Amino acid sequence: MLHLVYRFAPTPKARADLAQFWQWIADRQLWFYDGLDMVLDTTWHTVTIGDNVHCLEHKVTFADEAAWGEYRRAVSRRSADPEWESRRTGQDEWYDILDSRILSDPPLPIPLPQRAAARSDSAAVSDSGAAGSRSAPARSSFLLDRARFVTLATTGPHGPWAATVNFVARHRPLHLIWYSLRTAEHSANIIANPRVSGSMFMTGLTGPDAPSGLPIDGAQFSGSCREVSPAELPECYEHYYAANFPDPAERADWALPVESFRGDGPRRFYRLDIERWGLYDAQRWTVDKHDTRMEVALSEIEEEAAGQRRAPQ
Repeated sequence: MLHLVYRFAPTPKARADLAQFWQWIADRQLWFYDGLDMVLDTTWHTVTIGDNVHCLEHKVTFADEAAWGEYRRAVSRRSADPEWESRRTGQDEWYDILDSRILSDPPLPIPLPQRAAARSDSAAVSDSGAAGSRSAPARSSFLLDRARFVTLATTGPHGPWAATVNFVARHRPLHLIWYSLRTAEHSANIIANPRVSGSMFMTGLTGPDAPSGLPIDGAQFSGSCREVSPAELPECYEHYYAANFPDPAERADWALPVESFRGDGPRRFYRLDIERWGLYDAQRWTVDKHDTRMEVALSEIEEEAAGQRRAPQ
């Protein structure tokens, strides 16, 4: 990670009305960084002890130097807009820039002792080494709940095939459900060979959702797939649409007649029982830029999901 750090001294106007000053900071945060997706995170702090007491320290985090360079070019382009630039330079009423510097992360995570001990069980702790980040099972559960689409890999008489399907995850045992046309190539492949694999990912992640501060997360998996049986259909149908479309009005707009999934109907629901799960190793990427996966036990993902359901809302 690369961190651009500014120090600001509040002006007399800011010191005269600190509530208005901090509200201006909060408003600026929203419009200034809107659309600057190369910025992974920002923080604001007030110097309490040391030089320039009561000045502000503002840190802007990027994945690498390329992202920092992209940020500088984006701000330069925006500055060509007189209205945007006038709004930006209005900051001079609120603070003076004292200095700026660039910091970078060490070449490997430096955990506290208790975190180092807990790391012996890699699937039970966060892979980022940063406070507030999620454990590997929690990240996996988050992906399964939020990543609505998966790329499914199948094989059949005509060779390998990839298809994107809109899935819903279920637990104990961990499996995915979706529906497709019976005539789709991946549907025919599943009948011929139930062994499948797939991948899912999410982008634009921030805060605790961003592993090791990276705005992406994803997983790969393999397992066995089959058509949902007629006996299973009613419950599967209800759960799929309720999970995919929690709003009843929206659900009514999207839900297809259940009869289209029976008999000579053109569609079927499918169930994929996951047998192996490999989570993106975000921490490894921050150390040596190796794009690898770490296997997470399905039982731990299921236990994490169960714990979330038990947690008070």
